[in-house]
Amino acid sequence: MRPDSFFQKELLEDLRDRRGLILKFALPAALLLPLILADVPVSLQAAGITVAVVFSGVFGSSIGLVRIRESGMLERMAMLPVSPRRLTAGYVFANALLDLAQVAVPLSVFLLVHPPAPAGVVYAAVSFASAVVAANALGVLVAVVPGSSGEGHLYAIVTVMAAIAFSGLIAPAPYTQGLLPFWYLYAALLTTPGAFALAPVLAALLLGSVLTVSPWLFGRTGG
Repeated sequence: MRPDSFFQKELLEDLRDRRGLILKFALPAALLLPLILADVPVSLQAAGITVAVVFSGVFGSSIGLVRIRESGMLERMAMLPVSPRRLTAGYVFANALLDLAQVAVPLSVFLLVHPPAPAGVVYAAVSFASAVVAANALGVLVAVVPGSSGEGHLYAIVTVMAAIAFSGLIAPAPYTQGLLPFWYLYAALLTTPGAFALAPVLAALLLGSVLTVSPWLFGRTGG
């Protein structure tokens, strides 16, 4: 592993922690598969998958980054001749890759139980990937603010709840639900035509915001 690669660092640490890795995969399956296989409205199942994406992405990336900062790793990495944007992008994509793998099984079961048209599979896949990247990018933005793990947990929980509410996952939110990529995943799972269209764009905007603030995350004003 190169010490300047956040992407490799995060993946290798996750793979080494076998117990934690098993738990990360088992928990979404244990929570979502009974819901997907139960006789409940499809909208509730779609909301459950979307909420899982929001929670795992925002909470996992923000708390993980706060802990890395508390350990002094960010300060050490800031001394390397590597762009903060590159380091931050590596962190986002490493965590997004793990989240994609975590929720892929419940999502696949959902699509098997409620098979969409071929185009619907594409809509769901694009929206899913966009929502996962966006959730992790949002988590990194949250991690810029807190100065301790306690504050990090609080800000992460508030952000997750706000993202769920603004995306209309627990109640209709006509004025805000289209502003975040998470509603597009929910709508795509319900086979709403064209629901995925803006998801990659919004995810890219969130990722761009993260890369913009990344110098402050690493304590630099340039890079």
